[in-house]
Amino acid sequence: WHTAGINILGSFVLGTLAGIPTVDQAASHDHRGITARTRLMAGVGFCGSFTTFSTFSFDVVGMLSKGEMTRACSYMAVNNVGGVMAAFAGFSMAKKIISR
Repeated sequence: WHTAGINILGSFVLGTLAGIPTVDQAASHDHRGITARTRLMAGVGFCGSFTTFSTFSFDVVGMLSKGEMTRACSYMAVNNVGGVMAAFAGFSMAKKIISR
């Protein structure tokens, strides 16, 4: 279940990054956003290496191979629903903070 926590936290961070406006550093003096390069580096680089879909998949296969169907389904639901909810929360939070 540690992997679920990491994946949900990573989804929150990625959602937050998605909610921050993209700015063109060279053309703008508005610093209320991040550059596309920073978003890519933080999103793909950090969040991509922080979260771990392969471990999640391996965990589910392990549970299924032990006949733990209910546990595997619960784990999949927590990872997927929790991840989407966390991404939405991060996105909404960033939009609310930036709009102030």
